[in-house]
Amino acid sequence: MITPMRWFDRSFTFGLPLGAFPAVIERLRGTPARAAELVAGVPAQMLTRRTDGKWSVQEHIAHLADLGMLDDKRLEDFLAGATNLSPADLTNRATEDADHNRLPIAIVLERLGTGRMDLVRRMDALTEDEVGRTAIHPRLKQPMRLMDWAIFVADHDDHHLAHVHQALAKATR
Repeated sequence: MITPMRWFDRSFTFGLPLGAFPAVIERLRGTPARAAELVAGVPAQMLTRRTDGKWSVQEHIAHLADLGMLDDKRLEDFLAGATNLSPADLTNRATEDADHNRLPIAIVLERLGTGRMDLVRRMDALTEDEVGRTAIHPRLKQPMRLMDWAIFVADHDDHHLAHVHQALAKATR
């Protein structure tokens, strides 16, 4: 099994045509369902187990829900014509402090689904001009279109779902 690279070690090149935006939206729309499928029938103690000080399966999924506020803010940044996107809390304090493991997984999945569907609904209504708007990403220090940011968010979702998949695979060996 290949160990996923650290998110902060990733670099990005963008350039898909705006016509690919509907497919990117489908990736974002599908994240809650893919997360739910990964954890279906898995015992709570397996979902909430931390190994080597790393986030549990449940915390990885909750982290995606926690980022909903940042996603909303960055969408607003693009639509307002901001030069720079709002910065993320690179310490992930919201996820670290939330004690997501005390909740039933159904609540974590519901939060992810509700937040993501709100974001996707707003993105479905965007015009080509809006999807093509550009701002500087604060950590990457590179310009990205709203289209590119949507790919970035979808890649981040996939990054965490890969961690979930691998953690569950290790736990069931």
